[in-house]
Amino acid sequence: MVTKTDGSDLSDQVKAIQAELASLTETIRKFGSQQASAGAEALHDAAGRAGETFRASAEEARRRGHQAAEDIESHITKNPVPAVLIAAGIGLFIGALIGRR
Repeated sequence: MVTKTDGSDLSDQVKAIQAELASLTETIRKFGSQQASAGAEALHDAAGRAGETFRASAEEARRRGHQAAEDIESHITKNPVPAVLIAAGIGLFIGALIGRR
C-alpha cells in the first residue's frame, strides 16, 4: 500500500537535515581551527626551544674560544722565544708555498 506523505512533514524533515548539516559544518570548522591553532602553538614552542638551544651553543662556543685565546696568550707570555720561532717557521713555510706558484 502506498501512503501519502504530508508536504509540511517532508518540509520539516528537510529543514531538520539542513540544520543538522549546518551544525556538522560548524563543528568541523571549529575542530579544524582548533587543530590549526594547536599546530601553530606547537611550532612556536619548538622554534623557541631551538632558539634557546642555539643561543646556549653559541655562548658555549664563545666561552671556549675566549678560554683558548687566553691559554694561547698565557703560553706565549711564558715562552716568548719558542713562540716567535714557531711563528717564523710558519711564515717561511707559507712563503715557500706561495713562492712555488
